Amino acid sequence: MNDKLWYEFVHTKYGDCYLSLYLSAQQNVRKRFKILTLLFSASGILGWPVWKGAPIVSCILVAIVQLFHLIENQIILSEADIGKLAELRNLYLKQCNKLEKLWIDFHADRVTEEQVSESFFKFREEALKIEALDNRLNVKKRNKLMDKANMETNNYLTQYHS
Repeated sequence: MNDKLWYEFVHTKYGDCYLSLYLSAQQNVRKRFKILTLLFSASGILGWPVWKGAPIVSCILVAIVQLFHLIENQIILSEADIGKLAELRNLYLKQCNKLEKLWIDFHADRVTEEQVSESFFKFREEALKIEALDNRLNVKKRNKLMDKANMETNNYLTQYHS
């Protein structure tokens, strides 16, 4: 049970770290997209005297901006999805804290193996909400973020549990 509890804790900690990085990256992408859309719109509006002689160019700029708005939620996460992603990260964090406390209590002999087993499988049932939300959001695996999350998880485990 000791190993099972430890690996579940490590997996959940990694999930929390990855989601924290992923959420930050998605917020940055959304911010950059909004800035680019604003710049595109402003260049179309402020450049009107320049484009007055060539109305087709201004029409193309306006069409590109409108196209960006139409496909925005297909390219980047919506505000609602980012909110759900933050909710998912909070669920991972709560689960991680519960598992860490249980693991510490078990190693300090404050709980028996039977109590650990009962709590562990109760936590696994609660994790079904996490999995359901995770599946709905379709969180993408990014190698760079995975490596960074792995490093952060290892640093945390080294600092607090070695």
